[in-house]
Amino acid sequence: MDDLVGLAVIVILVVVAGAICGLIALVQLNGLKQEVAVLRAKVTHLQTHKPISQSEPQSEASTAQAALSRSEPIAHKTQPNLTSQSASPPVINQPSAPPKKAKPAKASAIELLFNKLRAGFEQNWMTWIGAIALAFGGIFLAKYSLEAGLLSPVMRLSLGGLFGLGLIAAAAYLHHKRIIFEGFNNYIPAALASGGFITCFALTLLAYSNYDMLSPTVAFFALAIIAISASAMALRLGPLLAVLGIIGAYSVPIWVSTGSGNLFALLMYVGFVSLSAALVAHKVQRIWLWYLLWAGHISWYLVGFTLLKANTVWLMGTFALLSIIGLIAIPRLGLKLNVIELRPHSLKRLINVLPDHALLLAFIAPLIFTMLISHFDMQWQTIGVLSIVLILFLVLKNSRWDIWQAVALASATLLVISAEHTHLSPNLFDDALFIFKNEYGLGLLLGLLLTALGLYYGKKQIKRLAFHVTGAFSAFVMIATLYSLIPNSALSTAYPLWAVVLFVVAAILIKLAQHNTTLFQRFTYWVGANANITLAITMLLSDSGLTIALAVQVLLISVLIKRYNVPMPHWPIKALVAALLLRLTFSPWTPSYDALTVFGLHWSIVVYPLCIALFFAAARCFKASQLKVWLEGAALHCLALFITTETSYQLVGHYPQFDSLNFYEQILLTCNWLALGCVYLHRSKLAGTLAKLYQVAGFALAGLAGLFAIKTLLDDNPLFESLYIGELPIFNWLLLLWLVPAGLTLWLAKLIKPINAKATPFILAVAGGFVLLAINSFIRQYWQGPYIYLSKGASNAELYSYSVIWLILGAGTVIFGHLKNQLLIQKVGLGLLAAVIVKVFLIDMANLEGLLKALSFIGLGLSLVGLSWLFQKLRSRANPV
Repeated sequence: MDDLVGLAVIVILVVVAGAICGLIALVQLNGLKQEVAVLRAKVTHLQTHKPISQSEPQSEASTAQAALSRSEPIAHKTQPNLTSQSASPPVINQPSAPPKKAKPAKASAIELLFNKLRAGFEQNWMTWIGAIALAFGGIFLAKYSLEAGLLSPVMRLSLGGLFGLGLIAAAAYLHHKRIIFEGFNNYIPAALASGGFITCFALTLLAYSNYDMLSPTVAFFALAIIAISASAMALRLGPLLAVLGIIGAYSVPIWVSTGSGNLFALLMYVGFVSLSAALVAHKVQRIWLWYLLWAGHISWYLVGFTLLKANTVWLMGTFALLSIIGLIAIPRLGLKLNVIELRPHSLKRLINVLPDHALLLAFIAPLIFTMLISHFDMQWQTIGVLSIVLILFLVLKNSRWDIWQAVALASATLLVISAEHTHLSPNLFDDALFIFKNEYGLGLLLGLLLTALGLYYGKKQIKRLAFHVTGAFSAFVMIATLYSLIPNSALSTAYPLWAVVLFVVAAILIKLAQHNTTLFQRFTYWVGANANITLAITMLLSDSGLTIALAVQVLLISVLIKRYNVPMPHWPIKALVAALLLRLTFSPWTPSYDALTVFGLHWSIVVYPLCIALFFAAARCFKASQLKVWLEGAALHCLALFITTETSYQLVGHYPQFDSLNFYEQILLTCNWLALGCVYLHRSKLAGTLAKLYQVAGFALAGLAGLFAIKTLLDDNPLFESLYIGELPIFNWLLLLWLVPAGLTLWLAKLIKPINAKATPFILAVAGGFVLLAINSFIRQYWQGPYIYLSKGASNAELYSYSVIWLILGAGTVIFGHLKNQLLIQKVGLGLLAAVIVKVFLIDMANLEGLLKALSFIGLGLSLVGLSWLFQKLRSRANPV
């Protein structure tokens, strides 16, 4: 009984959903009827009273006529069709007629819809409640006959079946006699028929699951016949029964399962149901019926992969290809596939062809994914090639599917990759002819065929831009895929052939670029030729050669855009740059790059500066464009990578390992990241819409630099530990440890002030702390040498030098503050002088005796008097009387 209750719940939901759909149409019709009635009453009232001007009755009559024209059944408003021979599921993005200017509404659309639904339900509530009651009556009758035991099981089921068939017959009679209404709006017959079919469905399931009166096969076909009969009757009674029939038909394998896992039987049944549902949806013309059809068909298609075996691969492939033909091609091209459309379309329209793209991917993507994870054999190879052929065939039939050429190229690439996983063997490359076998021969063949197809049809149909792209880049993509798969030891054998193919294709593209009619064609062929030549050169280089080649490609594309003034969208260049940056970011931590060299130098010394130059050069090709900011940002990112990686590599012989950085690496990373953070924040002022991204990057780098600075101060401080800082005064590690960060922090404070002024004093205080540490450490290094830890003590000469130098710095700070009229700087200088005086009295003069002590006090007094006179002089100049 649990199955029966579950079925009842689902059926009730279906009925309610169909009822709502019907209510919407009925409410709209009733609203228009009421409007027409009001207009007729006004016309009658005006005709029976005083005469009115000629313009007024014409206006009222035209309004009434417009309202009458709008009162046609809504079901006759079908979706636009791409063909003149057959109706089809609508292309969702088809351009519609320009909307008429609507009068301002007094209430919102939701309120009006709710009011109409309420009015329609008030008028027809008994009809729908009666239909639901009939359905429940049939179910409860079956349940009562089971529990009460009044009649034999056969008699109980027979009486229930007669009741259901009686409801269906009554619905057919009422519709035939047109007693209620006409067309698809004949709701009462549809409601009666719904109750009848639900009753028959429930009784059949009851006979199978509870009485064991039917075998799984018989029950399966009986339920299928009931569901399909409901769909067939929907052609006469409307979409309510179509919903019931489609959902019921697709749900039959759930209720009745033989447990045999017969994939062929399942796919045959689903195909038959989809065919019937397509006919119903085509006749009834409701978009949501197509949605139900697609959902049911694709769901069982995906379930079929769970039953896939080695000997049923061909079955799933055939079902997928037939599904593409039946659900996409036939509705658009007609039953004979002879409705052809060759007019060119813009890229935006090609991308927005829905639901065709989604349906194609729903069938192709699972097929390709399963092929990648399965054992590759002749079945998969045949299915992969047939899918590519079918896609290209459909492209030739309808230009709205031109973008599917990219799907075909991607499928060819994945087909080659899938073949590579199976045919790996140690002896494969011993034979020099391996380049013509297995995945290598397949990839080369597919690349040449796709190139020939694109060039041929690009010449015949010049304005279909996708053919030019396919012809220019197919060989490049396929050979690049093979190049990524082949081991380095076998590349010397394959390179001559691949290089010849690439150079020949490049020569053909250059020749075609000189004899063409469209700017986009010339641009595409030039870029394609350059890509082929670049790949041929890249294969002679190491892994970093590909990176350089792609960066050169970015520059050449930018130059061609500038030279020919091509209105090319920016996203392809952005995608290429993003892929390059991703490659450049992870390369230093890729094991294969550890000992990689270019021209005898470590790869990062060559690749990063070269990419920086190429990106900046490409950015100069775009004057006031967002792409210029994008390319300059890419150059800055490469600069950040170069500084981060190369400094550590030159210092310790490897790239930064962030979990085990030594003292010197921390110093370098602190300076590098703080400098780059400031550069990003400075760049954000000119970045336009990317300003927020630059700010986030700048704050992140500055924050990481701050964390390293704190770690160095607390854990790896040369004042507390015995750390070598260098022999030379000033030009030692202390310069990078504290003085350079001090200057960068001052720059950071200036950059952050417009963004967050409250944080500026804190950052200035940090800069002051860096300066204080730097100057004191320089003084100590002069006296102590390469090790300055405090436990070594300090001589009197060192202590005096602190006082002298800080006295000079404090006085200079006060003078500078007066000259710049900056009160804060003056206060800082006076604070320094006060600290020096305290130090002199408490430390420097504490151990002096006799003449030295007297001379010290005299010198200090004279210094203070001289400073006082100087300050008064400066103050009098700043404020003359």
